[in-house]
Amino acid sequence: MKTFWTMTSGSIKIDPEALFDFLKLNGFHTYHLSKKDIFLIRIESKVVKQVTKDDIRKFCYNYIDKEFIFESESERKLVIAVFIKSPDSFSKANVNLLNTISIPFIADTEDKSFFFFKNAVIEISSENIITRKLDELDGYIWEEDIIDFDFSFSDAKSIVPKGEFNSFISDLSTHKDKKINDQNSDSLTTIIGYLLSRSKNPANPKAIVLMDTYKDGNPHGGTGKGLLSKALKRIRNTAFIDGKTHSSKDKFGLAHVSLGTKILVYDDVPRDFKFEKIFPLVTEDAVVERKYENKFTIPFEDSPKILITTNYTVEGKGSSHRRRKVEFIISDTYDDEYTPEDKFGHLIFLGWGDQEWQYFYEFMIHCVQMFLLMGIVEPKFNVRERALKMNASLSFIDFAKEDLEVSNKYNKREVYEKFYTKFPDHYKIEQNTFTGWLKLYADAKSLQLVESHSGSDNYFEFVINKI
Repeated sequence: MKTFWTMTSGSIKIDPEALFDFLKLNGFHTYHLSKKDIFLIRIESKVVKQVTKDDIRKFCYNYIDKEFIFESESERKLVIAVFIKSPDSFSKANVNLLNTISIPFIADTEDKSFFFFKNAVIEISSENIITRKLDELDGYIWEEDIIDFDFSFSDAKSIVPKGEFNSFISDLSTHKDKKINDQNSDSLTTIIGYLLSRSKNPANPKAIVLMDTYKDGNPHGGTGKGLLSKALKRIRNTAFIDGKTHSSKDKFGLAHVSLGTKILVYDDVPRDFKFEKIFPLVTEDAVVERKYENKFTIPFEDSPKILITTNYTVEGKGSSHRRRKVEFIISDTYDDEYTPEDKFGHLIFLGWGDQEWQYFYEFMIHCVQMFLLMGIVEPKFNVRERALKMNASLSFIDFAKEDLEVSNKYNKREVYEKFYTKFPDHYKIEQNTFTGWLKLYADAKSLQLVESHSGSDNYFEFVINKI
């Protein structure tokens, strides 16, 4: 058995060179994400795990304490005593001298994706679903990539979705119009597939926004979007940020993001959440900073995709921000009075046997294959109409429909006064709020609000949007 200590005339010392050989033999290395971003890792077979200097020290201690066979108990205790008194051997400066290794990870591409189960790797393309062994593939995976399930599957062209989760997802996209229902079903399926695919297109990055249905003057929670985001965690390493308490000014806001994180969920963001605050995360590298640690940068291609869930709308300035979002309104099938538990007789995931889990993973594979085949199918929603209803009063919406025409030029002050003449009991709003409502109305009707002024008078006009 290998030792990393020496004994001479009854004196025991930690041998630095022998220690480094021992650690290398057991898969410990440094991994350079960039020139300045250095990480400690351990590789076992083709599985990579990020470790700390304390993890390394504990590994060595356990080797002495439990694995190495000493000639006597007194010798074991003596080596342990010396080891405990030698913490400097595992200082940051020392362990960063470990052998540096280049790691070719098994990557998803624009036409292929992989699910890594305990017993098999599933290779997904638009044409086939193939069972592979990890040893057959060139490259490594993060430990967090492994799905804790023994997957049973025979190679096939495609999968016919089954099971409770498939039914649950269908409920989230249901619509009384069959054509819209089918399009929204395809949309949600491919959205899930997009989030689960680890490939990122720098020319067309997207953030996914899941919103609740808005009716009866209020957004309706409990629709199932939270369950959907938690389902993604069953496949990919997913980090969650509490949208209600998150501040864009918090430099440690991404502290839960690791090198292997593939999905970042901003969960339940409030009405005033501004998309532009996280826009760089969608389109650029991710900069992660943690307390008492050096910040590091995850390159765009390896950084997590962004999912936002909200009861409201996610606003951003400019058309480029809008193009970077795919907004999906969850159906009102479920709410506080009728839940998935009411339908299935138990909570989703809890109480599932192997067969239901098998169906779940097959469905997720199906979603990825549909995304690889079709890309993200755009949902059939008027999200701008929803934003209008959430922010403006019904009286204003009725007024705009009845009293304002396209291509007519109006004096802002005169229209504002006309509105209160028609609705004298309407609660008081400022002129600038009224203008904001006009902009929302134009957005909802695919029009452009053109503003102008002459002297002290301000004017507006609705024109057909040519974009």
